[in-house]
Amino acid sequence: MAVVIAFLRGELAALHGDEAWIDVGGVGYRVAVSRQTQRRLPPPGGEVFLRTRLIVREDQWALYGFATAEEQAAFDALLAVSGVGPRLALAILSVLTPEELHRAVALQDAALLTRVPGVGPKLARRLLNELRDRLGELPAAGGVPAAAAAGAEPAAGGGPLADALAALEALGYTRSEAEEALVQARTQLAREDAPAEAWIREALRALGRRNRALGGTHR
Repeated sequence: MAVVIAFLRGELAALHGDEAWIDVGGVGYRVAVSRQTQRRLPPPGGEVFLRTRLIVREDQWALYGFATAEEQAAFDALLAVSGVGPRLALAILSVLTPEELHRAVALQDAALLTRVPGVGPKLARRLLNELRDRLGELPAAGGVPAAAAAGAEPAAGGGPLADALAALEALGYTRSEAEEALVQARTQLAREDAPAEAWIREALRALGRRNRALGGTHR
């Protein structure tokens, strides 16, 4: 039977570089974590819970830990990209939150990915292309699409608008925020049957403009 360590719950013994040392019943585990996860850890001596992935190589077994299920899912998606190993995946998640990674893929924003040390333009393009099919595929709506025009009631059914609405909600926006952004996106699109990616891109731009006008950023 394969060895699987799904999670660790114990006491944080220490932080060493990008590793959290966790004492679980007197057994110390060295777990590689992103800077995003490090920020969520308690001070040494505090109780910690991390979801984990065990990566087995010929010369070593290594544990990688995640504070959230979203970060773990993003890590798994990154590992499926050719040329991306666990250390690079962790480096990406140290710079970008899972939400920011979703946005980069939705907008096909290579510049955002090249902020990560070790990710050049060529790798950034590959990440964008391959993650489009792997990052949760920005889940399709099982319900209703956003209103296609100001004041219009959402209609039942599927299609690009429904997919775009579900994608924006998956990124953490409320239904009303997503619908308002899609209404604004409609004025920028040349055709009503534009693909979901186009709706998402224009809606995120509209949300960005709104956040800048409010002097803040999305949570």
